[in-house]
Amino acid sequence: MSSKLRQASVLSMRKLNELLGDCNLSLSSLRVHVQQIGTSTDGLALRKETEEVARACFQACESTRGTVLPQLKKEGNSFSQCVTCFIGCVSGLLLELKRCHAMESTFPIEDAPLIAETLIRPVEEMLENLENLITVHYSTSETSPDSKVTSQRRKTGKCRPQCICTDFVKTSYA
Repeated sequence: MSSKLRQASVLSMRKLNELLGDCNLSLSSLRVHVQQIGTSTDGLALRKETEEVARACFQACESTRGTVLPQLKKEGNSFSQCVTCFIGCVSGLLLELKRCHAMESTFPIEDAPLIAETLIRPVEEMLENLENLITVHYSTSETSPDSKVTSQRRKTGKCRPQCICTDFVKTSYA
């Protein structure tokens, strides 16, 4: 029984890694397309390609989110690392869409589709939702606040930046 659960967990991790790879691949493709807006290669065809790539990237993130959310509570540390990577990918998508929106408004083309305007809000909502779920997940899985060790800020005293150099010089590495 436990081997079947472990096998299912490995399969879900593989699927998540594949979906994460798709997200990263489409995000890098979107980045390349956005960088070409406003250059000599910019035109209606590029804007349509960029729109298709942006929608594909959004769909890849949507399908990955559909895999991540149901398993967030079940899985362990390696799954949480993948979720962190996914949040970074969604954050990167949002950044690229905002950059694309700025480029579109700076270099408008007549009859070109507005690429980023329709996708920014759903991606913001997705990112906020994921961040909230991660916050809730870690706040419910952690130990009580009483047992946590809080680090106190070190007092620097009367040290000046010049003192760092003199302390470093005094240290012997021999």
